[in-house]
Amino acid sequence: MNRLVQKLILLLTLFISSLAKAQLLTVSAPQQVPNPGVPIYPGFPDGHITYKSLGNNQYFHVWAGYDSYITSGTDILHQDSIWGCVLTKGPQGSYDNGGAWLYSVFNLDSNHWIGFYHAEDHEFPGYENLQKIAWKSAAQCESFDGGKTWVKNGQILTSWLEKPNAPEWGGTGDFSVVRDSLNNRWLAYYVCPDGIGVAQSLDAYGKPGSWFKLYKDIFCEPGIGGKGSSLSFSKGKKAGGNPSIMYFKPLKTWFLVYHDWNDEGIYYSYSFDLIHWAEASLLIENPGKPKRTWYPTLMSSSSDSYSNGDLFLAFAQWDDISFPYRNYFIAPVNVQGLTLPIIDLDASITSSALVLTDTSCISLILYDSEGKNTHTFYQDQTLPSGKYELELHKYTSKGFYYLHLISNQGTQTRTILAY
Repeated sequence: MNRLVQKLILLLTLFISSLAKAQLLTVSAPQQVPNPGVPIYPGFPDGHITYKSLGNNQYFHVWAGYDSYITSGTDILHQDSIWGCVLTKGPQGSYDNGGAWLYSVFNLDSNHWIGFYHAEDHEFPGYENLQKIAWKSAAQCESFDGGKTWVKNGQILTSWLEKPNAPEWGGTGDFSVVRDSLNNRWLAYYVCPDGIGVAQSLDAYGKPGSWFKLYKDIFCEPGIGGKGSSLSFSKGKKAGGNPSIMYFKPLKTWFLVYHDWNDEGIYYSYSFDLIHWAEASLLIENPGKPKRTWYPTLMSSSSDSYSNGDLFLAFAQWDDISFPYRNYFIAPVNVQGLTLPIIDLDASITSSALVLTDTSCISLILYDSEGKNTHTFYQDQTLPSGKYELELHKYTSKGFYYLHLISNQGTQTRTILAY
């Protein structure tokens, strides 16, 4: 028996009996994050939160509001150094005359940082707009001195709908950005009229003019004024905004959280390719009026975009939504595993199928007794939950075969005797 076959049989022994439960995120008891002395704290969080390492056991925290601040410290609960206000609204007539919320920040090196901010236009000529109703967009900025000062480079995403004459909530904002290093791209998850959409940029710094929205399964519509399609998990009653995306290394999975518009609470979903997402599930139920739980951000102990195993949820909670003041909480998140795919076949292998309980990234290969690849059914392909017929009998004759399955949830090998 050759080494490959021995290895496959060992994998069979290790994994075939370990069918994990379906993925589930649960939240433990929260604690309040103290105010380090930031003026906007009473109205925070107000969207996605950036939290990343500076090195030397120091971490910076971005406090995004009408004005955006940065602090740093040894962890999220001890942000002792206040850098001050680093980004503020633009002049009258600008797209960000109502404020600049610095949502997503990436420190490329000690000096060069990239930022993506939520911009609000509060000007509706002929109307006073005392309620600060906003027409929203997303914009990009850069820092060349380690986040202390910023240069605004312009809008990256705007709505395909025209700004109305009278004050009306709308536009394209309430977003966050992630870096997909595997595919060398930036992805922005933003609010569409009927859910959450996604746009990508292949530019190294995600600059204006390089963004395209996903529309009918293709990144083909320009970021400025182009149409966008909502991702299926966020449509209908589960429509919402202010998404936060985190790569969870132990499961090789992307998690996404957001709040809905119907005051049900905070939802989560997961994906293996950042485009196809599982059906959203409720993570935190709203406590009911006058309280509200909104503005979730996933974090680890060192980042708002990457986790080696630890996971936390930061969020805002109002005691009374008739007032703008809210509480800033952070809570541990418990992660269970994904369900392993099932290879379902009868003794004669005339009936054979792959059964997926969860959306999975799959490689499925059939080997003969000598370790030769007889047939590749799937190669690094993302499949939604369902049953997939294999028709193994078409690729086998008499003898032993080994069906080897690799997925984000684990590895399986089935020994097959064809006769």
